[in-house]
Amino acid sequence: MESIFKQRIGYNGDLAKIARLVCVNFNLGEFLDSRIIFIGYEDFNFFLETDSGRFFIKIFSNERTIDECKRNVGVIIEALRNGVSVPKLYQSKQGFLHLLKIDQLTLRICVMDFIEGKDFFTSNALITKEDTLSLAYQTSLINSVKIKPAKIYDSWAITNFLLEFESKGKYLNNEDFALIQPLVKEFKNLKIKTLPHCFVHGDLIRTNVIKDKNNQIWIVDFSVSNYYPRIQELAVLACDILFDKDNKEKSEQDFKAVLKEYQKKIKLTPLELKSLPAYIKIAHAMHVLSATYEKNVKNNNSKENEYFLNIGRAGLKQIS
Repeated sequence: MESIFKQRIGYNGDLAKIARLVCVNFNLGEFLDSRIIFIGYEDFNFFLETDSGRFFIKIFSNERTIDECKRNVGVIIEALRNGVSVPKLYQSKQGFLHLLKIDQLTLRICVMDFIEGKDFFTSNALITKEDTLSLAYQTSLINSVKIKPAKIYDSWAITNFLLEFESKGKYLNNEDFALIQPLVKEFKNLKIKTLPHCFVHGDLIRTNVIKDKNNQIWIVDFSVSNYYPRIQELAVLACDILFDKDNKEKSEQDFKAVLKEYQKKIKLTPLELKSLPAYIKIAHAMHVLSATYEKNVKNNNSKENEYFLNIGRAGLKQIS
């Protein structure tokens, strides 16, 4: 597993070597410990402990351009300015994005506070009523950020369903194909261009929502944030963190609670409310489509990928 994650940044050496350099460049204190965080599909993240605190270090994947790295950090800064509960960013002399040269490599790095708690994927915790209200509020803050970042392509994004199904549908098993293929027509009937658009996190899933020891909700990983239809954010919430595969009634109740709280700040249009059910179906379909491709083509057999594959299937069956 470690080698797979290190391939993302082309580094095969000792993690502590990077960690010690980060300590010096960001003035974080004396190095004590570091370990890889084995979650996520793209970047290389690790935990760092020093004599002055605990930090979350993100090393951007080699697949990202320098402009994409700058974009990512810039988006986090804007979210923080707008009151979103995002971990604090730290600066080196280079700024919030640091280029670290090591073993003839240039690593693109940003440093944040490490939140003392667990993401909902790791904890496998059920979402409480208080969590839903907090999550709805944070979502409304994110969608109120007045920025339109340069567009990046996200193969898991609902808006890319047709392109992804065309190229990856052949990897689906017969049962999954039968559930997903009819959604092509539903997607084509959506008036996506006429839906209200805004800044969207795009990935408000269990791995990216952390609950700390004081029960505060924190939002992380804005890597695939984009300017999208506003309801895309809500559909992603509905297909994972608000979804209970064993209890359809709870899934619906939690989503209704979030929708009600969200609309205290952002009122949805009739077209958005009409489009949401189809959007949620396609969100589940994207989990199956993308996770199947990861498993069958990229040999990704991680617990995280299996989770999204199974929850996507459960979602399609629950709402069919």
